[in-house]
Amino acid sequence: MKGCKPRLLCIAAAGICLAGCGRKIEQKNSGLHVYVGYSDTIMNFAVEKFKNAYPDIPVVVTEKPEEEDDYEYDQQLSAQLMSGEGADVFFIQNYWDIDKLLAAGAFADLTEIYDSSRVFQDEDFIQDIMEAGVIGGKRVFLPMECNIPLLITTEEALEETGFAAKRCTDFDSFIDEARKFMLGENYDRRLFRMDITAGNCLYWAGYPVVEDGEIVWDIEETREYYEWYKEFYKREGGIGEYYFGDLRGAAEVRDKKCLFENCALMYSDMDVIRALHTVGDPAVLPIYNKEGGITATLKKAVAVRANSENMGNVEKFLEILFDGETMKTPGAYKREVSVRRSVHENYFNSLLKKPFMTEVDGFPMELPELEKEEFDAYFAYIDQISRVVYRRGWAGDFREEMNAYLTGGASYEEAAENAKRKLEFYLSE
Repeated sequence: MKGCKPRLLCIAAAGICLAGCGRKIEQKNSGLHVYVGYSDTIMNFAVEKFKNAYPDIPVVVTEKPEEEDDYEYDQQLSAQLMSGEGADVFFIQNYWDIDKLLAAGAFADLTEIYDSSRVFQDEDFIQDIMEAGVIGGKRVFLPMECNIPLLITTEEALEETGFAAKRCTDFDSFIDEARKFMLGENYDRRLFRMDITAGNCLYWAGYPVVEDGEIVWDIEETREYYEWYKEFYKREGGIGEYYFGDLRGAAEVRDKKCLFENCALMYSDMDVIRALHTVGDPAVLPIYNKEGGITATLKKAVAVRANSENMGNVEKFLEILFDGETMKTPGAYKREVSVRRSVHENYFNSLLKKPFMTEVDGFPMELPELEKEEFDAYFAYIDQISRVVYRRGWAGDFREEMNAYLTGGASYEEAAENAKRKLEFYLSE
């Protein structure tokens, strides 16, 4: 039931916001209200810099009370935002239904600020990621960090299994090679450590499902993907244990329990690569989308309340928040793919030689240092990003209906029709 709450809260508040959308907001610039969520360290740094730079501007900071549940508090904030209340500036939170917030016009258009600000004209920004914040012709949020789907293994494992990573130049060729592996005589380990890797391929591949509030899903286009996914599901026992962090994935590659680890976290990728140096030569393979590019997933983005009366102060704050110095402040970077290239370089210079205090998953505490060439090769994939997606509110229901096909409870057509009905219901709310 917990997964249903975001939708219910947004629906309850949507009418309140919609009634006031479109009117011009009188700007008072009498202060600034900032929300600082769990682990939003960089927001605290920016607030202190703003206070020092503009001591005459009153600043209100809202933080989650320690006794409050993260999920419940996020939903309170979402409901406030939908009703036109709350902080001026905030990070989009994990459980928010962004599609519903966008439909309600809850986010301010930041195009003018972005185009006129000296900070955002810095060539250090990765524009392909920044442009993900433009939806329907409006710049409704400012991306800060994302991650990219990379599979990690060893050259030795690829050779043992005959998996030809070099042939995987787009998603279709990856599916072909993965199917050969699963049906071949060298199939002696899981393809992925976790089933969620196969499930997320729907989005990483770039299959359109819902765009601009309309269902654009072509069930025939995704048939081959789901047939492959069903084969994976049948052969590999369905859903594997979801566990992120430490070196469990590296250990399963080492122990020949899986061919590929997908951490979904850049800093964990770095640890896995270092650990695999103790058993062989690490190899990295992106999951390319259907066009041969890479689909990144948005992890952190900043938005502004649509009816804020403090947009002048908001502009000053955003310039501080996205300034290179602020983004490189120790502790500010969450160690994902940053929209600033210089943040990555700064991160490499601060990498610890000993990421663990004890031996983890059978690896020595003293792991080899990450080579600069490996680090650069990892981040070179950023230049292949062609799409950036964000968490969709309908994804859970969609996946649940399609799972009926994976488990044999429905034909592909039946599962797809049920999933489409769920999407139609979601879009009609």
